[in-house]
Amino acid sequence: MNRLSLIITIIAFFAMFEVQAKKKEEYPRAEIKVGYTYHETFVRGSDGIIKRDIPFILLASKEHSKFYNVKTEFKDSLESTPQGRAISHQLLKDALKRYTETKDESAMNSLVYQTSLYIFRSAADNQMTVYDKAGSLEHGYYTEPLGDIVWEISDSTKTVLGYDCVMATANYHGRDWTAWFTPDIPLQEGPWKLTGLPGLILEASESTGQHSFVATGLEASYQEMVPIYPFRQYDKMSREEMLRQLANYRDHHNAIDGAATGIQFGTDHIRTGEEVNIDFLETDYHD
Repeated sequence: MNRLSLIITIIAFFAMFEVQAKKKEEYPRAEIKVGYTYHETFVRGSDGIIKRDIPFILLASKEHSKFYNVKTEFKDSLESTPQGRAISHQLLKDALKRYTETKDESAMNSLVYQTSLYIFRSAADNQMTVYDKAGSLEHGYYTEPLGDIVWEISDSTKTVLGYDCVMATANYHGRDWTAWFTPDIPLQEGPWKLTGLPGLILEASESTGQHSFVATGLEASYQEMVPIYPFRQYDKMSREEMLRQLANYRDHHNAIDGAATGIQFGTDHIRTGEEVNIDFLETDYHD
């Protein structure tokens, strides 16, 4: 680590510590912390079909849970304070300089949001709140009741991370899911929105192979489930509205960004062949 990176890391640590120190309330604490890898397939313009893995963390107790990406939360925490924004701007400046000098695209990787997704669940309120991107600069949120996945539990078993798991299947918001849960950890939790089984879900995949979640590790935890950092505006929307808006931006982002900035970004990519079948985690927004 070079000297500038070390200084920025130290400043970032104390900036985040200052935010935490100013908290006036105690947030719910986890009983368990689970790491997951989310395998995603999507279409990125003229680059075509892209596959990538995104790490997520699940913090969970019997009453609450939080599903999020650590890098996303770190970036959001920086943007929530003046000191953090200064660090963020310096990181961007350094990355742009490195990219200009070397044309190394990896220089920008740490600054690009791979995901904007946060999911909070509350058993007491019987609801789940989802925050996510809804367009170019737009972000939205919505709530849904817990327990609306109808699972069918089978006799099939396998081992995941050393835990004996049982298979369950369900159709959820347009996709057919197969999940593997362990009764040894009796929390009705899992990755993304996949919950409601009599044990923690350690692995799940949908039938087309475009999306899957695999647990990479778990441990006991007493970590606080800190709320989302409110530096940006989240508009209350319906789930279907958010997905339709995001799909519209996915397919017409050059035209939308051009109209907003007055800059011509070229024609939008028209999806063809197998690209047409690639879609989000939920597909019922087409209905």
